[in-house]
Amino acid sequence: MNRGAKYYASFIVGVANSMEYRFDFFMNLLSTIFPIIMQVFLWNVMFSGAGTDRMYGYTFSQMILYVVMAGAVSKFTSTGVENAVNDDIHSGGLAKFVVKPVNYIFFRLTGAIGQKFSAMVTMLGLTAASLFVLRFIVNFSIKPESVILFIFSLALAVILNFYIFFCISMIAFWLTEIGNFFHAISVAIMVLSGGVFPLSVFGERFVAVSKFIPLSYTINYPIQILAGTVPSDEACQVLVIQVVWILVFILLANLLWKNGIRKYVAVGG
Repeated sequence: MNRGAKYYASFIVGVANSMEYRFDFFMNLLSTIFPIIMQVFLWNVMFSGAGTDRMYGYTFSQMILYVVMAGAVSKFTSTGVENAVNDDIHSGGLAKFVVKPVNYIFFRLTGAIGQKFSAMVTMLGLTAASLFVLRFIVNFSIKPESVILFIFSLALAVILNFYIFFCISMIAFWLTEIGNFFHAISVAIMVLSGGVFPLSVFGERFVAVSKFIPLSYTINYPIQILAGTVPSDEACQVLVIQVVWILVFILLANLLWKNGIRKYVAVGG
């Protein structure tokens, strides 16, 4: 099997796995929809009570667009690679990758993209339908160029988020039980990356700092591009910054992998 075929096979297995557990997928989808509905009602009350057409730098229509997309994007960019890596390390399953001529990191990346493939198609369809309905309810418009830039930014966000969590998962080489840690860090990262509400809610100082950390480029900035709160020229800069952060985390992931694999001792599996 040539080099490309191995990773293509990983992608296909990921697609097959995502299609196999349909009930889990749709339950996961429902868990995204209900918080979005609650946020729509919440922000409607807040804007009505404030008596203003703009809060935290967003109009009401932009805020509704943001919270709707935040739920979808946060689910889409989450790959769950940290749990897979933790299981491989502690179950002994990593041994089969160590002895084979395969790049473990890239293998996990292609598998994660495969698992997100069916979710991507479904999520894009539902999101498009939601935006179409909301367009008449809250009266907002989306520019075609914003949609194109958003798609590119979303693809980069998935890769960036994968490498961020892969680096975090490397802690499993040094610690034994970290499942709860992964859950806690996932929730914290989702909030700090703008997966619940815009980062401007935390204040201007936090927004200024967020420009220099990678988390905001996984959810916050892609949605801002779609909402039109980031001009087209700045959106292109966001794409470049995302690529830079991806390269940084690729280097960091490989460094942590090389150091971690030296400590690895296969047990079980």
